[in-house]
Amino acid sequence: MEAKKIFKIIEKHAPLSLQLDFDSSGFNVGNRDAEINGILVSENVTHEVIKEAIDNQCNLIISHHPAIFGENIDAFTQSIVQYAHDNEITLYSAHTNLDATKDGLNDELAKILGVEVEEGYGTCSRIGHFKDCGTLEEKTKLIGELLNDTHIRTVGDKNRVLKRVCISCGSGGRDDDLVEELKDKDIDVLIGGENKLSLAIKMKYYDICLIEVGHYDSEIMCKDIFARWLQDVGVKVVKSTSDVSPYNK
Repeated sequence: MEAKKIFKIIEKHAPLSLQLDFDSSGFNVGNRDAEINGILVSENVTHEVIKEAIDNQCNLIISHHPAIFGENIDAFTQSIVQYAHDNEITLYSAHTNLDATKDGLNDELAKILGVEVEEGYGTCSRIGHFKDCGTLEEKTKLIGELLNDTHIRTVGDKNRVLKRVCISCGSGGRDDDLVEELKDKDIDVLIGGENKLSLAIKMKYYDICLIEVGHYDSEIMCKDIFARWLQDVGVKVVKSTSDVSPYNK
C-alpha cells in the first residue's frame, strides 16, 4: 500500500483540520508515493526509533510528535531527518489532531484513568467525572501506577475529594486560556502535563487541584491508538520499544 493511502486512514480518524494553528501534523519527510512494507508507530521520532524501523524493515514511521516542528530546524533535528532520508523512511505525524479527535489521546487517557467523559472542551481537553471518587492523594498514587509515572506533582489539599475533572494530555497543563475557563466550571482537578509555575500559582488561588503528569507518560498510549486504526491495513505494524522516556524513573 502506498504511504499516501495510509495517511488517509489516519486522517479519517484524526482529520488534519483539527490541528492547532502552530502545528506540523501530517506528512513530514520522505515519499508520499512510497510502497510501504512495514509501519513503526511511536510517540517521538529519535535516532533510536529510526534504527528500530530499519531493523524491523519498516519504511514508514507514524509518530505523535512531528519530526519537524516549525520552520527553524536545528542540527539535532536535521540529523534525524537526514538519517530517515538516507534510509528511505517516510515520516508522518498526528499531533494536536490526535489530541482533539474523538477516541484520540484525551479520550484514551480518560479511559485509562477511570474518567467518564461528559464533553470535549476547547480542542484538546475533556471534561468529565471520576467513576470512583477519591482524594487528591489517593488519585495521584493511582494515576502514577496506571501511567508508570514516578514524578507526578500536585497542587491543592491532598485530602480533597475529587469528582469533576478536566483532562488535557501532553502540554495541556500549560494552557492559560484553559485554566481561566475552568475556574467557572466547577472543576475539582486538572490532569495535565508540563504545568507552568505561574499557572500552578493561579490554580491554587482559584482552588482547582492539579495533577501534573509527564508529557511522555500521558501520551505514550498513542502507539495503541495508531495500531488499532491500522490493524487492517495489510502490512505489519510494529509498536516501538525504543521510544522510551528520556527522564530517569
